[in-house]
Amino acid sequence: MNFKYQGSPKTMLPILKTYLENEKFNIQHYAPEDGYILTDYKKYHLNRGNVELALSIHVHGLVVIRGMGKIEITTAGLGDPDEITGIKSVDELPYSVQKAVFLPIGSDLDSLGLKRVKKRR
Repeated sequence: MNFKYQGSPKTMLPILKTYLENEKFNIQHYAPEDGYILTDYKKYHLNRGNVELALSIHVHGLVVIRGMGKIEITTAGLGDPDEITGIKSVDELPYSVQKAVFLPIGSDLDSLGLKRVKKRR
């Protein structure tokens, strides 16, 4: 997700950091001199299963937010019956999961004064 903002990156980073902390994201790396924030994985319990999401945020001309996800999947086959489900890192989360996780974040950032930039592929 990309957002336009008013002001400088140095004024926007503390606002984003406070928002992430209020949303229970653990900040793993905070580099105001580089305009960068990285969060640790946060667990979401959705109807589809458990999802873990970490955010990478770059603030320069735009606020650019990228997510890294892990999703709980059912594993079948031989092996330990106690390990029926497992967490797997994925390149792309299913669209229904993206909607459930990213849309609330986008709406919250809109309320903080950022304007979402919609790109068409």
